[in-house]
Amino acid sequence: MLSLQRQWKTLSLSFADAILTVSMNRPKVNAMSPELLTELVEVFDQTSKEDKVRGVHLRSNLNSTFCAGADLSTVYNLSVAGKKSAIDKFVFETLSRGMTAPLYCSKPVACSLDGHTIAGGLMLALSCDYIAIGTRKPFRIGITGPIVGIPYPLKAVKLVQHQLDPSVGYRLLVDATLHSSSDFPIKCERSESPDDLSRKWLKMICQRPLQGFQTTKQKWWSNIISLDTLDNEQEKQAYFEAVTSDECLQAMKNALAKEKS
Repeated sequence: MLSLQRQWKTLSLSFADAILTVSMNRPKVNAMSPELLTELVEVFDQTSKEDKVRGVHLRSNLNSTFCAGADLSTVYNLSVAGKKSAIDKFVFETLSRGMTAPLYCSKPVACSLDGHTIAGGLMLALSCDYIAIGTRKPFRIGITGPIVGIPYPLKAVKLVQHQLDPSVGYRLLVDATLHSSSDFPIKCERSESPDDLSRKWLKMICQRPLQGFQTTKQKWWSNIISLDTLDNEQEKQAYFEAVTSDECLQAMKNALAKEKS
């Protein structure tokens, strides 16, 4: 556990009953800054190497939000600067790897959703092995990037196709309509206490020999992970042209101004 016993800036960690609880803690909405994304990758990578950890519980320390996705100010500032190499690194490396960090972890990962789960936050949840949704209060789930003209990379599109009904996934990626957590069509269990559900599932899985689970998990996610080997310059160029267009820049600027008002 020594590798995990350090000062995390955007995460809070606790360990009990062989389960590591990872709580995102970046007010106000756990927006995915480079720092949060990097720490997610580090904690899940290190957990894979820790024999004492049998499972991981991913949650939020914030009352109203699980995760609001990529930090729009980061995307906007990179786009205004117009440096393609910096945009490529953030979107196709830092963001791509960070928002899918759970699926690379060799241990079972359960997440508890009890607040708004938006864009990259939804990708993060879809990358977990088990999802529990809270029912005490409805919250929003969906993808908002299309509203400001931000396209989704192939890896994110394939993740949505893999985990959701194709017709639902396409509408999410195109329409950017937010759904109520009460009826969002996702493979999950629901309860007033999603944390309890997640821990209950993890305890069940952790009582079993892990190697069989790990083999199945590796096979389940293999098509998504294999996309990391692609270096699609055409996709990167199309993304760059989209986010640096006048329309997209103005839409992002308006959205950021609205957040501040």
